[in-house]
Amino acid sequence: ILGVPDPLCAYQQLAAHVRRRFHIPVVAVTGSNGKTTTKEMVASVMAHRWKILKTEGNLNNRLGVPQTVFRLNAKHQGAVIEMGVDNVGQTTRLCEIADPTIGIITNIGPDHLEFFGSMDVSAQAKAELLDCLPPNGTAIVNADDSFYDYLAARARCRVVSFGLSAKADVRAMDVTTDKGNGTIFHLLLPGHVRRTTVHVRVQGEHNVANALAAAAVGTVLGLSGSAIARGLSKFRPAAMRSQVSVYRGVKLIIDCYNANPASMTAAVQLLAQVKAKGKKIAVLGDMLELGPNAARMHEDVGEFVARHRVDQLIACGPLAQHLAKGARAAGQDPSCIMTVSDAHVAANAIKGIAKSGDVVLIKASRGMKLELVADALQEHGSASKKAS
Repeated sequence: ILGVPDPLCAYQQLAAHVRRRFHIPVVAVTGSNGKTTTKEMVASVMAHRWKILKTEGNLNNRLGVPQTVFRLNAKHQGAVIEMGVDNVGQTTRLCEIADPTIGIITNIGPDHLEFFGSMDVSAQAKAELLDCLPPNGTAIVNADDSFYDYLAARARCRVVSFGLSAKADVRAMDVTTDKGNGTIFHLLLPGHVRRTTVHVRVQGEHNVANALAAAAVGTVLGLSGSAIARGLSKFRPAAMRSQVSVYRGVKLIIDCYNANPASMTAAVQLLAQVKAKGKKIAVLGDMLELGPNAARMHEDVGEFVARHRVDQLIACGPLAQHLAKGARAAGQDPSCIMTVSDAHVAANAIKGIAKSGDVVLIKASRGMKLELVADALQEHGSASKKAS
C-alpha cells in the first residue's frame, strides 16, 4: 500500500510510466467536433496493418486517458487516444500521460464556451497538443478551418493538412452519397498523381473531413492509398454518433452524444442532403455549456434550420425555445414548429408525427437524453408490427 498526496496525480504518473515502456506510434485526437468518429476512423486505417489500442467509448478525460494507457501491452503496435478538454492546460496534462507522436486537431468551434469564454481560448487549449509533439512527430490539422494558419504556425514539427480545399495536402474530390447510408469520394494524397476511391459508411461533409484526417495518419505512417481506403471501408460509427437506422420505413439519423452550433448545423445540413420520400423532421435539443451567448447561438441554429427546408422542427428543452424562435424569425411556418419541455415529451410526440418514408434527425447535447426519441420510434415500430 502506497500513500500519496493526490491519487489522481499518482494514477496519471503511473500511466505515463507505462506509456514510455512502448516505442510505438501514438496518435492523439482532439478538436471541437468529430473526435470520436475521427478516432474510430484512424483506428480502422491503422488496424489494416497493425494491432491497435484505441480509446473505448468516451474515455477521453483526465481519468479516461490514463485508463486507456494502462491497457497497453507488448502486442500493441500503435495506439489512438482521444482527448477531450474544456479548460486551458488540460491538453498538456493529457499529452504528458499519452506522449503522442502524431497529433490531430479536427477543427476549432464554439465548444465548452462556458469554460473557455471564446473560440480563441478554445483554439489555444487544443493547440497545446502541437506544443507537446516531438520534433520528429507530425501535426495533422484542418486546412478548411478558420484557425488553420494559427495552428500550422504554432506547430514545431512537420505539418500535414487535410480538407476539401485545394491547399490541403490530403484532399477529397468528387464527393457523392451512395444509395445506402454512405459517402464515396476520390482521395488525393501528397506526392500521388492517381486518386483512390474511398467509401465510408456515414454521410455528411463533416464526416468526409474526419475520414481525411484518418487518411493523413495513414499516409504519414507509410500506408498506400488502397490500404487507407480498405481501412476506412471497415469503419462503423460509434453509438449515437451519425448512426443511421430504419424502423418501419422511418430513417433515423441519431447524433445525440454531444452538440454545439458547428456540429448542429452540420447535422441539419446532412438532413437537408438526404433524399426522402416523405418529410424531413428535425428533433433538436439544447446545446449545453455555451456560456452567456447560448440563447443567441440557439437562435442562429434555428435560422439555419429554416433556410434548409426542414419540414417539421421539434425543439426540445429550455434553450431550444430560442432555436424555435430563430426558425420562426427566419420564415419557418409556425405550424411546422413544435416546442416541448424534455425528451420524454418529444418521444411521445414523434410517434404521432413520423410516418414511413420520413427522415428524422435527432441531435442535442448528451444531457438532454434525446436517444429516448429513437427508442420511442423503435418501440412504436415493434408494437405496430406485433399488432399487425
